[in-house]
Amino acid sequence: MSKDSINQTKNQAFIDGLDYLYPMFSRLKHFLGIESVKIKLLIPENQPTPGVIIGKVAFHSMSTQKVTSLTITLLEQYTKGRKKKKEKQTFELGTITLERPFDVPAGKTIKIAFKLHYTKVHSEMDQLADSNVIMKGVSKAAKMVGNIRSEYELIAEADVKGAGLNPFDKVTLVI
Repeated sequence: MSKDSINQTKNQAFIDGLDYLYPMFSRLKHFLGIESVKIKLLIPENQPTPGVIIGKVAFHSMSTQKVTSLTITLLEQYTKGRKKKKEKQTFELGTITLERPFDVPAGKTIKIAFKLHYTKVHSEMDQLADSNVIMKGVSKAAKMVGNIRSEYELIAEADVKGAGLNPFDKVTLVI
């Protein structure tokens, strides 16, 4: 037997071993979300109605997967203070859950439209600013001095059958 044929036999044995291990690696990749469903929030910059966010969630996968549910949540990250006296609070302004299972075919993109209604949380400072024009300026100045700000995040999370780690996407919004 020549050296080339021995190497070829060893290479074939290695490839046969990989074929044996492939289903195990495939399940592990699916469980960890590798080659599983990827999601992306598609939100237009200008929203037509205050208190409502209209957008789409795009789903893409390298293999056919089943999405069992989709949850979309709007959060407000409220921060006040500086350095050691900095305080953070999180408020859930609105959430929607779509529990209509669907398949994401391999190599295709599926888009699901949604409409999320939310209610902003108004602090005493915001209520004061809304009361009249003069107080609005005073309120803005007080917020600057106290380093008070709110950031809004829209989070979409999909529940994929058989996946241990659910895919999600997060977008920062200006409301």
